[in-house]
Amino acid sequence: MSRIVIWVLLIFAGVMVGVVIGLGLGRTDAGRLIDERRAEVVGTFASAYVASQTEVDEREQVKTVASLQHIDVEVDQPAPGVFRAWGVGNTFLIPTEAGHVLFDAGLGTQSARQKRLLQEAAPGEVTHIILSHSHADHIGGTKFWLAEFPDARVITHAKFLDGQTYLKALEQYFWSRNRLLYPFMPESPPEEGFVVYGGVAPDIQVREGEVLRLDIGGVTFEIIGTAGAEGEDNIVLWLPESKVLFSGDFFGPLFPMVPNLFTLRGEKFRDPLAYVRSLDQLIALEPEMVLPSHFGEVVGRDAILRDMRKMRDATQYIHDATIAGMNRGESIWDLMRTVKLPPELALSQGHGKVSWNVRSIWEHYSTWFHFESTTELYPLQVRELYAEIAALGGGAAAFESAARRHLDDGSPEAALHMVEIGLAASEGHAGLLDVRLDALNQLLTRAFRDGSNYSETGWLKSRIAATEARLSESRSD
Repeated sequence: MSRIVIWVLLIFAGVMVGVVIGLGLGRTDAGRLIDERRAEVVGTFASAYVASQTEVDEREQVKTVASLQHIDVEVDQPAPGVFRAWGVGNTFLIPTEAGHVLFDAGLGTQSARQKRLLQEAAPGEVTHIILSHSHADHIGGTKFWLAEFPDARVITHAKFLDGQTYLKALEQYFWSRNRLLYPFMPESPPEEGFVVYGGVAPDIQVREGEVLRLDIGGVTFEIIGTAGAEGEDNIVLWLPESKVLFSGDFFGPLFPMVPNLFTLRGEKFRDPLAYVRSLDQLIALEPEMVLPSHFGEVVGRDAILRDMRKMRDATQYIHDATIAGMNRGESIWDLMRTVKLPPELALSQGHGKVSWNVRSIWEHYSTWFHFESTTELYPLQVRELYAEIAALGGGAAAFESAARRHLDDGSPEAALHMVEIGLAASEGHAGLLDVRLDALNQLLTRAFRDGSNYSETGWLKSRIAATEARLSESRSD
């Protein structure tokens, strides 16, 4: 670890102690302001460090999570009467004469700065806090807002608490998986201080499909329960007079895109038919502007409707093609290969991916037993027999040759299978590691060519880095 990184982390730890103490003692306005300024200092260091560790790959064809880390926290006014604080997760403030309404609360490390800038732009009491869903980059600043405005009413989906509860229960598990995709993350989730996940208690809950109408200071707000591309606890905010839709993560981070029914890091499956119903509900609104909680606005009624219909029809197509294939007796693996969107429904796969959605839909309806082998029923996996198989097949050298042949034939997936069997017999075999590195790089090149899915490219990059490190160790032994 470099001295600069150690220095940054020491400052981070020292200021964090102050924030923890301040959050415990800061019951006065002065104490609260001290807490927020300390948190802003911590967040600035943390955000700068993360940005320094996150490069935007020139091969990427779409905006990705890497791009989010380089967005400056600043405030603008994307629509009349709407203030936006940019960040990894955007935060919106809608002022009215009877109190201000907040939509989403951003990422914990950026939320103190977002709050200060929004309040400088639009001072006043916050009476309602609307949280689009339970992900940390949308609820992180809630505690800061409630510390100043304890009577503000927190509005969420009726399934928000379920989402927050299971994400908290599996926090360490998901954190470990996320670190493979986002290596700048600390080894463990924070256990104290303002960035600790969870603890948000809603005052008002909106059921799926329900429309909650509020008239505040002459402005009409409609909060709609809409299961979306980021989970079943999604709500959106609609301003009917101005035809502005605050979408949170309803569409995902990209618009339009193949919905992210499956996440590589793990999480619950997102029901495609519920998403289709939600899309129908929002299409009927005919929005003229969409304000997502990631990246910038989308404007133009006709373009928005066209893309929403395209997302709806593509989601329905993937679902129906999977069901039809299952009824024809086709295997899950065949359908992952063959189900493709027709040209008129082609969408970005930078976040969601057709083949992964096919597999998720299959297993959502049919569970994990594929009726392919009796061995599926038992915990012994074939990889536990790889060393024995490698010995029977002639050892590591034989599998290196087989893997190289598959690679030369343009099948890096088959090459990786051969490599994994061979490495079970000889873990540090340099030849096999070389083939694995070449196969992973082939897959990465193909992933960028086929849509730059961020989860896929992130996983492949992490495996390439691990293979390069292992190869270096092997050659130095």
